[in-house]
Amino acid sequence: MFRILLLLLAFVAGLAALDPTPGFAQASPGAEATGQETAAGGETPLDTYPLLVLAVGIVSVLGLIIGFKVNAFLAMVIAAVIVSLLVGGSPGARMEAVVSAFGTAAGGVGIVIAMAAIIGKCMLDSGAADRIVRTAVNITGERKASAGLMGSGFILGVPVFFDTVFYLLVPLARSLHLRTGRHYLRYLMAIATGGCITHTLVPPTPGPLLVSANLGVDVGMMMLVGCLVAIPSAIAGLAFSVFLDSVMPVPMRPLVAGENKHEPLPVERLPSLGVALLPVIIPVLLIGSGTLLTTLADREDRAQLTRDQIPDMTRFRDELRDAAAENPSGPAARFLQSASLTPAGRELMASEEPLDEAQQAVLVEAFNTVLLAQDLYDEQAFLGVPLSDTAQQLLASDPVRMKPVERRRMNRLLLEEAFPELVEPHQWDSSMRLWSQRLSLWSNPNFALLLAALVAIATLKWVRSLSLTETARDVEESLMSGGVIILITAAGGAFGTMLRDAGIGETIQTLFEDASAGGISLLLLAFGIASVLKIAQGSSTVAMIIASGMIGAIAAGVSYDYHPVYLGIAIGAGSLCGSWMNDSGFWVFAKMGGLTEGEALRSWTLLLLVLSVSGLLMTLLLSQLLPLV
Repeated sequence: MFRILLLLLAFVAGLAALDPTPGFAQASPGAEATGQETAAGGETPLDTYPLLVLAVGIVSVLGLIIGFKVNAFLAMVIAAVIVSLLVGGSPGARMEAVVSAFGTAAGGVGIVIAMAAIIGKCMLDSGAADRIVRTAVNITGERKASAGLMGSGFILGVPVFFDTVFYLLVPLARSLHLRTGRHYLRYLMAIATGGCITHTLVPPTPGPLLVSANLGVDVGMMMLVGCLVAIPSAIAGLAFSVFLDSVMPVPMRPLVAGENKHEPLPVERLPSLGVALLPVIIPVLLIGSGTLLTTLADREDRAQLTRDQIPDMTRFRDELRDAAAENPSGPAARFLQSASLTPAGRELMASEEPLDEAQQAVLVEAFNTVLLAQDLYDEQAFLGVPLSDTAQQLLASDPVRMKPVERRRMNRLLLEEAFPELVEPHQWDSSMRLWSQRLSLWSNPNFALLLAALVAIATLKWVRSLSLTETARDVEESLMSGGVIILITAAGGAFGTMLRDAGIGETIQTLFEDASAGGISLLLLAFGIASVLKIAQGSSTVAMIIASGMIGAIAAGVSYDYHPVYLGIAIGAGSLCGSWMNDSGFWVFAKMGGLTEGEALRSWTLLLLVLSVSGLLMTLLLSQLLPLV
């Protein structure tokens, strides 16, 4: 087996050295496509090499894990290296890219998973999970316990990331199985059903929030229609969970060697319901409060340009135009040549006549549109412009995941710092923003789960009357399992990043760039683009962001007889389709639930497919019955 792996790596290294795609290795992903001469007829030729890289990545992962039974961590790292070498460039630099991506992914999930592992073991050993489950079963009955878990995930998934929701509720699923002796897979899938569907359809989670912004849909409308689609989809997911559990029951396996070393506690020794709920309530309240305050502060959009912030609108127009004429590659030219500048704004900027009040309002609105553009900054254009620390920090952010309100703030700062005499500085720190910043530490998921873990540890020590040494040993045992999960999840993140580096997203955009459709066909196109992006690179959020940008451009040129919110919901539903081993959620479900990779493919992947198709069908139905136009 190892000879085969070595031969495979040698073959890929040789293939990368040959550089089969001219220019691919020397350019950043997607750069070749933009730099190519267009074919006859003005169409950009499709670069199929990224699709070949994707195919090699899929075969590598599935072959290593399922075919050769290689450990998941090793398989994901090997696959990431293979894909990275196929991207092209210096082999040493490509290995460094894998290491960097692994570190970034581990930094994003490491503390959260470690704290979740502690919380889970402590809640099980202290009887806290048992107390919550007993109370829930007394209220709902044993037959409806899975519906209760699904409902909990559904509600918690709105303000809290899916990963955190799953970490917090898995102990309840394990405790419920210990109590009932059956339906373990159903309980896990019920939690996943509730958490996944709201994570992709209902703001203020980042994916749906950015989709609503890219499509110009009100966040409140996105929340309302998202819930209307999510509820029946979640019911379909729960029904599928019941069915799959009946045909493919999965045993509950220990996550750590000492998980079941403590004897079950009698009912009278269990912690009270309030104490038992603290490790769940603390992070939900803290993270949810931070999300709410940030959302309210973002809605103020303090970086918007207003008429009173430009002392002399005519002077502003004239000096900006003159600066662009003097320096065609300078900051003024970047603003005036932006593709986001509306035709009305462009016409007013070219005018020599004084601007009346109505024209000034039109010009301000046109510049507010420009302030949302993604391509205003250019290092050469802004040479000599002293940029503030805040502007530099925003420029260093991930442009794909940047919220529109943050992009407008970044571009507004560029405008103010390039032309300080023409535009008054805006006041970003409103009272709501200050409250959001004060809560930023407490609402950080890493810090919130750390507090929850400390509470869970204290509860375990108190209920079991453990010594400090015994308590530390239990915590260490839980971290052993958490470390393995961190490694596998980070390796999966590195693999997904290497696929993105291969330019798969750009290739998919090229595939669909000439698509034009209306009505139901446009909804199907939105769903299809998001699905392909999800399968290709693993991240639902990235799939939603890219797909919404593409659909926003396509929809601007076609007619359809329903509210654009349905396009956003179709994209969210598509971003659930095809979750496999390049998706961190796959590994969270598999490893925190104690499932094998094959079991996760047959349960998690199929469950998300059911949720995805159900969401699409509900979107199509509501768009016809309740078009909202």
